[in-house]
Amino acid sequence: MRPSDYDQEELFMMLEPTLTMVAAGRTDGHRCPVCERADLDCEEDAGQVKVRCPQCGLFFKGMLG
Repeated sequence: MRPSDYDQEELFMMLEPTLTMVAAGRTDGHRCPVCERADLDCEEDAGQVKVRCPQCGLFFKGMLG
């Protein structure tokens, strides 16, 4: 499947565990919940979280609350 096959709420729910860990500083070793074929590129900087899958193109960018 592709990220475009899901609505925004579904993608957020799929990414929620990863986003929680990235916010806590654990940015490595997260598998893409959409394609399950690649590790996500994750970063947290000054309260901003970015998650990207190099395989399927999943992309998330948001602010920590």
